[in-house]
Amino acid sequence: MATTRVSIAAFAALVAASIAAFFVTQHLKVTTPLIAGGAGAPRPVPAVINPLHAVQCGGVSSGSTTISFYLQHRSDDVIVSVVNAADDAVVRTVADGRHMRKDVRIPDGVFHWNGRLADGTLAPDGNYYFRVTLIHQNRTIDLTGVPVRVKTTTPHPVITSVQPNEIAPGTQVKIQYAGNEHRGGTILLYRLDTAQGRARLIKEFLTPWKGQTAVWDGTVAGQRPAPAGTYLLAFQVSDAACNTGRYPARIPPATASAADDVVTVR
Repeated sequence: MATTRVSIAAFAALVAASIAAFFVTQHLKVTTPLIAGGAGAPRPVPAVINPLHAVQCGGVSSGSTTISFYLQHRSDDVIVSVVNAADDAVVRTVADGRHMRKDVRIPDGVFHWNGRLADGTLAPDGNYYFRVTLIHQNRTIDLTGVPVRVKTTTPHPVITSVQPNEIAPGTQVKIQYAGNEHRGGTILLYRLDTAQGRARLIKEFLTPWKGQTAVWDGTVAGQRPAPAGTYLLAFQVSDAACNTGRYPARIPPATASAADDVVTVR
């Protein structure tokens, strides 16, 4: 009888342990991510694209984006869609029923989007995100925290003020600008030859990141004070998709448009 009671108790303990292990496993499956990227959470690279005019940008093409991940708990077949963040509508399916093995990111879990809609037309500028559907697990993961942005428009920088407009050699000039989209840019200093109607680039320097004010120290190449003459201050900005905007668009510009961008050294 004692042996029977011990056996029953051992069996009960085994059942309790099995049930506890089951619930722990289920809890881990719910609380840990179903998918993961190569270094944590998956994210699109690049995060900003211009499928209309692709260029090399940060070592990758700006014309399309790639996202990659692996399944953490079990193999499954997946649907990977691109969703418009503005209305949560699916605009393109980049994989439909692809089989992914557990813990295999490459090649199973590599997905590309070329910035086009399902009908092949260009996706409108805006934010999009990837949706991953695990078919057999009946689970859907929306990667809203790591969107991809389509941006085909170039920045429109403008120099709003240059003070003073007349300086002695080596005098500092304050330059105020806008339209840089909270990014750093480049000031381009041109020497104007009014007699020949030409402009010669003689110096360039970076502006502060996210700033709207820069300073020309009054020098040219070699940190020499700028000799007497007329100088044009131009501004150039590139966005995250390496779309580049310039002000003024034409060098040398029409006289009227350059009135606030010219410094005379006396």
